[in-house]
Amino acid sequence: MITGIVMAAGLSRRMGVNKLLLCIDNIPLIKRTLRTIEKSKLQKVIVVYSDQGVLDVVKDYERERSESDVSLMNIQLVYNQHPEKGQSESVKLGMFESETKSEGYMFFVADQPFLNPEVINQIVDAFTENPEHIVVPTYNNSRGMPIIFPGKYRLDLLSVSGDKGGRSIIDENKKQTIFLPIEDPKVGEDMDTLEDYEKVCKIELERRM
Repeated sequence: MITGIVMAAGLSRRMGVNKLLLCIDNIPLIKRTLRTIEKSKLQKVIVVYSDQGVLDVVKDYERERSESDVSLMNIQLVYNQHPEKGQSESVKLGMFESETKSEGYMFFVADQPFLNPEVINQIVDAFTENPEHIVVPTYNNSRGMPIIFPGKYRLDLLSVSGDKGGRSIIDENKKQTIFLPIEDPKVGEDMDTLEDYEKVCKIELERRM
């Protein structure tokens, strides 16, 4: 089993508002992310949050799912009371709450509006074929997200610090890392500024026309 960990506790300093609550096609970004993950092969997801608004959206999403006939993905909520410590705090909280028997841990940043289930599954499949390796997607030759770490790196992930998350683990274990090229570079784009948000909304509007 691979455990998905959605790091949704960022402070959105560059955006000025919580970007995960901004709507694309009338759907908050965090909800859009969870919908995408649910269509993938992952069955267990931990959402690390710090904002009450994010919690409300995720709970609303869970209510919607409970009323449907689809197979339910298991979502666990974890509160991050120190988001100012950086991404590593969400990494560690997600790891603390995850099952030690997980074969791998897949980390999501929650602000990739063009992420799709096919790419998630492509990364999962690469890990399934190479279960001892870290799998890092690359977009236009640049590292991106989501990333899968094998279970053997659990203690390393519990020891990360600052805002770099697991990047230091990757740098120290490049021979045990698969850099997986993703054909569509747009999938790797994140949304950090209001200009980014406006661009995403424009692309989605043109796609519907």
